[in-house]
Amino acid sequence: MLRTIFCSRCLLQTILNSVKQQLNVHYRLIHSENLAKLQTNEDELLSAIAHRELFEEQFSDQRRSRKSSTLRPGRSSTPPSTTTSNLKLLNRPTSNINKKQTIRTKQHQLPDVIVTEKIDLAHPKPKNKRAISVSSTSALTSPLAEIPSEMNKQHNIEEQNRLKSISQRLNITAPPPSSSFRLTQPETLSSDEKRKDDILEDEFRTEDEKILVELLGTLDLKKVRQMHKYTDEELKIMRKHQTFNEILLAYVDVSIYNGKLRKVRQFFDKLCLDQERRKTMKRLSWKYPSNVNIYNTIMFAHAENGTLRAVQTLFEKMRSSHIKPTLESYAAVLTCLGNLDMFDPTIAKRIIFDIEKNGFRVSDIFHLNCLNNEQIRRILKVLKILRPDFKVPPIPDEVHTKLLQNVYEQPSPITDKSNIQGDLWWKNINFKEKLAKQLQWEQEQKVVFKSISITKQVNDHYVDKQKQLYMEMEQQLIVGFLTELEILKRETEPDKLSIIPFLEIFDAKEYIQIVMKEVNGLFYGSDYYSLPYNVLCSNLGKRIHQRYLTDVRKKNGFLDNLQSIYQEYIEHCVSNQRFIKNERQKWNEIVTNHFTFMDRSYRPWSYVQICQIGDFFYRVMLKYMKLTVPLSSQKRNTINKREANSILHVVHRTPGKYTEKQIKVHPTVLRFFAHLPEQQLEFDCTELPCLVPPLPWINCHTGGYLLNQTDFLRLPLSANQQDQYLKSISVQQIGGVLDSINALNSCPWKINQRILDTIISIFEKGGDKTFSVPLSLKNPSIPDMVHIDKGLSNDEKRRRERERFKLVKQRAEIFSLWSNELYRLSIANQFRNEIFWFPHNLDFRGRVYPVPPHFNHLGSDIARGLILFAEGKPLGANGLRRLKIHLINLTDLKKRQSINEREQYANEIMDDILDSADKPLTGRLWWSKSEEPWQTLACCMEIANAIRSPDSTKYLSYFPVHQDGTCNVLQHYAAMGLDDVGAASVNLKPSDLPKDVYSDVVEMVELERQKDEELNIEMAKILKGFIKRKVIKQTIMTTNYGVTMYGARQQIGRQLRDIEDFPKIHVSEASTYLAKKTFLCLRELFRETKKIQDWFKDCASLISRVRGTAVEWNTPLGLPVVQPYYKEIKIKESGHELMDYFNMNSRPNNIKQKNAFPPNYVHSLDSTHMMMTALNCAKNGITFVSVHDSFWTHPCDVDILSKICREQFVALHKEPLLENLSQDFTNKFGFKSSEFSKADETQTKTMKLINDTIHRVPERGIFKLESVLDSTYFFS
Repeated sequence: MLRTIFCSRCLLQTILNSVKQQLNVHYRLIHSENLAKLQTNEDELLSAIAHRELFEEQFSDQRRSRKSSTLRPGRSSTPPSTTTSNLKLLNRPTSNINKKQTIRTKQHQLPDVIVTEKIDLAHPKPKNKRAISVSSTSALTSPLAEIPSEMNKQHNIEEQNRLKSISQRLNITAPPPSSSFRLTQPETLSSDEKRKDDILEDEFRTEDEKILVELLGTLDLKKVRQMHKYTDEELKIMRKHQTFNEILLAYVDVSIYNGKLRKVRQFFDKLCLDQERRKTMKRLSWKYPSNVNIYNTIMFAHAENGTLRAVQTLFEKMRSSHIKPTLESYAAVLTCLGNLDMFDPTIAKRIIFDIEKNGFRVSDIFHLNCLNNEQIRRILKVLKILRPDFKVPPIPDEVHTKLLQNVYEQPSPITDKSNIQGDLWWKNINFKEKLAKQLQWEQEQKVVFKSISITKQVNDHYVDKQKQLYMEMEQQLIVGFLTELEILKRETEPDKLSIIPFLEIFDAKEYIQIVMKEVNGLFYGSDYYSLPYNVLCSNLGKRIHQRYLTDVRKKNGFLDNLQSIYQEYIEHCVSNQRFIKNERQKWNEIVTNHFTFMDRSYRPWSYVQICQIGDFFYRVMLKYMKLTVPLSSQKRNTINKREANSILHVVHRTPGKYTEKQIKVHPTVLRFFAHLPEQQLEFDCTELPCLVPPLPWINCHTGGYLLNQTDFLRLPLSANQQDQYLKSISVQQIGGVLDSINALNSCPWKINQRILDTIISIFEKGGDKTFSVPLSLKNPSIPDMVHIDKGLSNDEKRRRERERFKLVKQRAEIFSLWSNELYRLSIANQFRNEIFWFPHNLDFRGRVYPVPPHFNHLGSDIARGLILFAEGKPLGANGLRRLKIHLINLTDLKKRQSINEREQYANEIMDDILDSADKPLTGRLWWSKSEEPWQTLACCMEIANAIRSPDSTKYLSYFPVHQDGTCNVLQHYAAMGLDDVGAASVNLKPSDLPKDVYSDVVEMVELERQKDEELNIEMAKILKGFIKRKVIKQTIMTTNYGVTMYGARQQIGRQLRDIEDFPKIHVSEASTYLAKKTFLCLRELFRETKKIQDWFKDCASLISRVRGTAVEWNTPLGLPVVQPYYKEIKIKESGHELMDYFNMNSRPNNIKQKNAFPPNYVHSLDSTHMMMTALNCAKNGITFVSVHDSFWTHPCDVDILSKICREQFVALHKEPLLENLSQDFTNKFGFKSSEFSKADETQTKTMKLINDTIHRVPERGIFKLESVLDSTYFFS
């Protein structure tokens, strides 16, 4: 808290001396004659205050220290003097109750002190309301004190000059350097280390960021909030209103599905009437319907009944409430007219006139996602009465993206007669049976198959007990569900939005079947940990929501229409046709030709409702699931059920920084299931690959699994701002994004059975670290649990407790890794004779991921070694060479050698390669020493098969070969900034040998160390011989992702501790030294790159702090991106409290917005590059798969892929990306001239700063972008 105190110097010194054990005080003395000259008032006094986060940490440490000292005998907890209390009154905000009394006390005790409160906006305000001060950095004793400071001095001079120039440009008086005084007290080591890290962090703070800190310090909180798009009160009302409408929409939709349209309409009319009454009384309210989808849902329900008058009444309500109708609204009216035997044509004419008047087209109605076949027929009936020659228009499939003109405007070189498929693998597959099986899985929403961990027969006694327990629990849950539902109905007021309709969708047994899967997962979980209670509730609510969506689609005819046309789509996906006409275009053609329109609209439930539904069922489980079945004896339990033990309990654990509510299973049940391994594994169908090609993404809500809802974006439930943007843009704008995902979806896969059998044989024996197969808890190398016996001494008991704690943690980690591998191998074993496909979706940045979580090609080395392309292609003249080079790339042995040297090395060790292929577990095990052992073994087998074939050029290879980028984030940065030196370091420039940026930085750091050693710096001498690639590689990598100095020290410290010869006493100082040197060398190596990164941070910081909104932008392919980082808010509904971290109607998290924007923007670029490459590969008939910046294809197509990859990278960076981003920011966040007229002088200066920063695109270097086309090692 910042204060200005008018008093004599002597009095101030007396106060400070009195409180030196209580506060750290930072102040500057100013003579009264000079006080009037200050233009920035009292804020100028403390313009040099450092990080606000440091304040909070320091104050927390001091407070804990004081608290502990008050508990010591003989120490008083009262303040040492009255003066101390008076100063605390100055620095502590008061509550509303005692505000007047406190002010009187201040005036009475210190009549000559004037207090004005300001807040440093450059850093977040701490949650702790107490006053917090920061000490001078000069008083700190840093291990870096011995490092020469010439560079820092030069940096400070440049900073002051830049501050002066920008201040002159903005007509701001630059604050003079301030002196400081520090009163200290002992602190903990961790706090001291963090303080040092913050000092080091400040040295690497960008110049503009420092200027921003200074300039924002001249504004108080109120003035900055005036520049935000919305005030805090407005955000609060908007948040409540948005949540209310989300809840109301789901409530209306589910109630109508349950057949309660009349009740819904009465409730809705009452809400509208109440809102009208409040308007008349001029009272503010947020409980009124404003979401047009609520009106549309009710109108479609009335349209199904043919009640035109009800539809017209709703339309009038929309107009009176100033809610603009959408195309769906007009479609509902036309559907209602078509449902009538006779209607007035003038009504239809007026509707069509309104459609065109509001900027819509009648033909666009047939492209809506919410209409089924019957509704389309009714609308067509109405239009044909007005226009007898009217025909259903084809669905447009063009894409309006400059970067993709060559893909969509030029004809494909592939024809029906092109011989691009090596084998017709699909000829002997019965896709009709596979389609039926996939649909059965999705209707049942679960798949059950045998676990590979069952190696011996389970005791029948345990099996019978398990069945008996499950039957008893199911009966208990049904009774509990019906009882609690009836209680809820009695206690709920008639006009309240409750979850009762959501509990009446299915019968009780269907609900309990879903719940039993959750119970089964808990029984096979851990005794020491569970997911947080809110997460468990959310997951259960999502399961019920998914079941509801599936039932809705079955009811509206979606399933029947899908079965009638999907066979034709499958035939398109497995033949050459998919390279001539993409999947989205073909699907739209099939739907139009067969007149099979399907309602696949997304019916969302709010985050609050999903958690409430899950909470309801968990409360039923906690209350009614009793252990009445004896699990340890043959006798029937005769205990009264009310007195029986509950199976589930609520516990509160602290797994990390915060305590959280968790669920614990009764120990008897856990012990019983520990002796009863899972004979069968049960998965949601969305956790497994598809047996047929996935449904193509035709818009942002239709695609993926055939019947089950698949999210297009991986976002938290409440982070819906980006989803709203996607709904508002046309398919033509993001068609390229959709088509690129469809190209990845259409790649068929199969299991590498030899690798699978080898891994399973090791897994069943308890795993083996040598082969990177996770150990099981039954492995002999796992130490037994330590027992704490009675009679042990206190020291021995504590020692065993510590050891036991470590073993518990170790065993939990081992069990987690083993379980993940069990799922992966069991799924692979289930699909060993199948051809399958992976559906894909996006994260918020546009990066693509396969939807199945346990088994996919983005997984571990084992997962990647298990899969092959289902379609084989002849190796051709260059395929075998590419296989050999790929093999050596996997081993990571020759990363600094040329391509030809890698091939030569493969030929030299061919005997080891063949030995690995023939005797994987009994030979010389050369493959097991590789960086990626299982992929290496699979490649050895493929090379052996190719060499031993009669003609290797005709050998059909199903093996995917990778082309990986060199530190791809830095490649994009170097290309954006045309950074010549940086481009050479990441292989953008042609060279005879590959560059390794990690080794380059290591060499630079070593040179810096040698210079310091000559200056007799002790730490440089200690680190001699220890600066290696492994030590600082992680720090170099994570620098691109915004790693802080503190994080870099931790990374380097972990590596140094793993070096046996390094003196552990110097780890802290050495990690600090190396972190600073690494940062300096990276800035020197990537100068233009750092300018861009700094500009990104400056823009993001201003947008989030001053504009008070999240950073958002559009990718070059038109995908809108919003960073979902917000401050947490509490949602209280029905007596339950939920924490929401992603609500768009809350303030952004400034730190996350700033630090995450640079890597997020670059990731949106690398996803764009991948999508452009995927589309061009599909156009040229090449199989393409990606793992972010690793591109996969057949060995024979590697050269073509390499050419396309480079061409698309150059095409992407030929675009003015930074200028486009600047313009995008200007349109969304820049201040307009009208806003300047309403601002005062200080606000105007800040507005100018924001506009100037956004427009200031960094200058570029001299790198020639076209040279990427000739770079052998750009992707290799």
